[in-house]
Amino acid sequence: MAKTSRSKKSKQEQLSEDLKIRIIAFTGLFLIVVAAMKLGPIGEQLNFLCTYILGNFVGIGYIALIIISFYVVYYAKLPRFNGPNAIGLYLLTGSILIFMSSLSEDNITGMKVVNQYIATAPCNRGGFIGAILYGMFSYLFDKTGAIIAGGFTLFISIALLGSKFYVKHNKKEKNKLKKKKGKQQNTSKFIDFFTKKRDIAFFPDDIFEMDEKKSEKKTSARIHTAHLEEDDSLSSALEFDEKSMTLEIKNKEPKIHENDNLKPKQKVNKNYRLPALSLLKNPVSKKSGDNKGNALEKADALTNVLHEFGVNASISDIFIGPSVTKYELKLETGIRVNKIIQLQDDIKLALAAKDIRIEAPIPGKPAVGVEIPNSVATMVTFKEVIKDIPKELQSNKLLVPLGKDVSGKTIYAELNKMPHLLIAGATGSGKSVCVNTIICSILMRARPDEVKFILVDPKKVELTNYNGIPHLLAPVVTDPKKAAAVLQEVVAEMERRYDLFAGANVRNIEGYNNYVHKKNSDLPLDEQLEVLPFHIIILDEVADLMMVASKQVEDCIMRIAQMARAAGIHLIVATQRPSTDIITGVIKANIPSRIAFAVSSGIDSRTILDTSGAEKLLGKGDMLFSPMGSSSPIRVQGAFVSDEEVSAISHHTANQQEANYDEKYINVKLNTTTSNAASKEEEEDEEYEMCRSFVINAQKASTSLLQRQFRIGYNKAARIIDQLEADGVIGPQIGSKPREVYIRGYQEEDIE
Repeated sequence: MAKTSRSKKSKQEQLSEDLKIRIIAFTGLFLIVVAAMKLGPIGEQLNFLCTYILGNFVGIGYIALIIISFYVVYYAKLPRFNGPNAIGLYLLTGSILIFMSSLSEDNITGMKVVNQYIATAPCNRGGFIGAILYGMFSYLFDKTGAIIAGGFTLFISIALLGSKFYVKHNKKEKNKLKKKKGKQQNTSKFIDFFTKKRDIAFFPDDIFEMDEKKSEKKTSARIHTAHLEEDDSLSSALEFDEKSMTLEIKNKEPKIHENDNLKPKQKVNKNYRLPALSLLKNPVSKKSGDNKGNALEKADALTNVLHEFGVNASISDIFIGPSVTKYELKLETGIRVNKIIQLQDDIKLALAAKDIRIEAPIPGKPAVGVEIPNSVATMVTFKEVIKDIPKELQSNKLLVPLGKDVSGKTIYAELNKMPHLLIAGATGSGKSVCVNTIICSILMRARPDEVKFILVDPKKVELTNYNGIPHLLAPVVTDPKKAAAVLQEVVAEMERRYDLFAGANVRNIEGYNNYVHKKNSDLPLDEQLEVLPFHIIILDEVADLMMVASKQVEDCIMRIAQMARAAGIHLIVATQRPSTDIITGVIKANIPSRIAFAVSSGIDSRTILDTSGAEKLLGKGDMLFSPMGSSSPIRVQGAFVSDEEVSAISHHTANQQEANYDEKYINVKLNTTTSNAASKEEEEDEEYEMCRSFVINAQKASTSLLQRQFRIGYNKAARIIDQLEADGVIGPQIGSKPREVYIRGYQEEDIE
C-alpha cells in the first residue's frame, strides 16, 4: 500500500509540474502574438524590443519562438539546444545577421558600429546582435574580412544541417547493399544524432593527440640497471584508446527468455570517460649511481667470502632492481648448490646486509641467485607501471600491473588466466596497497558495463573509499554475516550464467558474449540479449569472515574457485593471518596463484607459497608472486598508489556515472547458517536468563530440576548449570549435596 501511495503521489507531482510548464508556455505564446501584432502599448514596446535586438530578422524570430512555444505545450519540456542541428541554426542566424549589418552605407568598422546603433536605434538591418557580431569581426578582420568570416560561418552551418540528410541517405544506400548481399549489418540511424551523440568525421567533438612511444631496449651489459626514472616522451596512447572505446559500445535492452535467467541490462553511459593518467602523480627521478657503486663493492665482497669457505664461483650478471640487487653466481664443476645455501648467514654477516635471499638454482639458468637489499630503495609508482602496458595487451581489461622485478621489468597479472588470487602478508607489508593497485588499474582501463566489483571489507577502513563508483554491484560490504550471504548470491549468479552458456551451446563468457553480439545484429533494439560483464570479488580480510561463518565462507570460496573461471567471476582473497585454520587446504588447492608479502616465519611462508622465502622479504611492497604454473615465485617490488590517487580515481568514476546497484546483493536475506547460529545464541541467552532467575528465586539448582521446569534436554540443562557455576551464581558439585546458590533471592533481599 505504501509503495502504491508513493507511486500515485509521484505521478500527481509530475502532472502538476507538466501543467505549470504548459501554463508558462501559453503565457509566452500570448506575449509573442501581442508583440508581433503590436496590440496596445505593451505589444508596441515588446515589438520595439524584439526589433531592436534582431532588426529586420525579427519576423523569423517570431516564427521560431512560436514553434518553440507549441513544442513546449505539446511535450511539456524544452527542446534540445545543443545538438548539431541547433548549432547549425545558430551559425546560420549569426551569418545572416552579419551580412545584414554589413549592408550599411556608412563605411565604419569595429566598436563604432555598435556605438552608432545604440545612439540612433534604427531597429533595422541585423539588429543589436548583428551590430555586435559585425563590429567584432570588422574590428579583427576589417569589413571585407568580416564578410568572408560570415561566409565561412554560413558554410559550416550548411555542413552541419546537411549532415542529417547525409546520414539518412547513407542509411538507404547501406540498406540497398545489405539486400543485395543478403547480410545483416549494423547501419547508422537518423536517431543516433539525438541519442548516441556520434561524432561526424568532418567536425569531431574531441581531438586526441598520440605521441610515438619510445621502445626501451636492454643492453647486454654485465650490470643491468632497472629503468626507474620518468620518461616524459612515453606514449599517451592509453588515454587515446580509453576515449575512443566509448564510441563503440551500444545501448541495448535484453530479451527476456522463457528460462528467466536473463535479467534487465543496465543502461550504458555513452558519455563515460575513463580516468586520465594526469590524475596520477609523476614518479620522482632517483639516480642509481650510488646503488651501482655499492653493487660492485658487494660483488667483490661476495666472491671473497665464497672463496674463503672454499666455494669457487664467479658473478656472471648483476641486476639492480628497485629495492634489491640480484647477483647471478656461476659455480665451477663439482660445487654443490646446497653448500651456498648453508653459507647464507655467513654471506649476510660479510656483506652487513639486512637480509638476503638465495635462489638455488635460478629456473632456466645454470646459476644461483643471491638477492641483497639496496642501500637506497627506489619507489615504484603506479603511474609508471600503468603506462608500461604494451599495446597488444591493452584490450585485456583484467590485466593488472603489480610492479617491477629485480631487472626493472614490469610484471603483470592477468586475472582472467590466473583465475583467482590469494594475497597474504603481515600488517604493514603492503597488502592493502596491492589490493588498491589491482582495483585502480581496472578502474583506469575498464568501463562499468565491462567489469563489476563486489568488495568485502570487514575492517571498514580499507575499501570504503570506493563507495559510490559505478563499477560496484553493491555498496562495500562491512558486515561479516552479510558478506557470507553475498557470497551465496555470487554462487547463484555463477549457476545462472552456466545455464545461459548451456542454452547458447558455448563454454565460457567470451564465447557467450561473441554469441550475443552475433545474435544482436539480427534482433531489433528492444529484444537485444544481455552482454555479461566480468565480476571481481575481493575479500580484504578473510580471517574475520572465517571467524563468523567459517564453514559457509569456505564452501562458497571453494565453489567459486572451482567453477567460476569460465563464468567470468574471479576471486581475490586477502588476509594478514596466513595460518592453516584461515588458509585451509581446500582454499589453497583451488587458488593456485598467490602473492606473499613479508611474514614473520618460514611456516607462514610455506602456508602461502608452499615454500620458504617470504620471511626474507623487506616489507613496503616487497613481494613474492607465484602465478599458476610457475615453478618458483618471482620477486617483485609492488607499485605504490597513494590515498590521494585512490580518491582521485574513485571521485572521477563516481562523477562520470551514478552507481546502479543490484538489488539482490543489497537486500540479501540473512537466512543462512550464520543467521541461524545467531538466532540459536539469542534463544540460548533468553533461556539462560530464565534459568538464572529461577535458580536465584528457588535457591536451589540441579540439572534434573531445570529439565523438569523448562522442558529442555539434558545436554542443554547441563550446559546452563556449568555456565551458572562459571558466572558465580551457584557453587560446585560436592558429592551428593545440593549446589549452594551464592546469590540470594529477591524476596529475601527486599525483606532485609
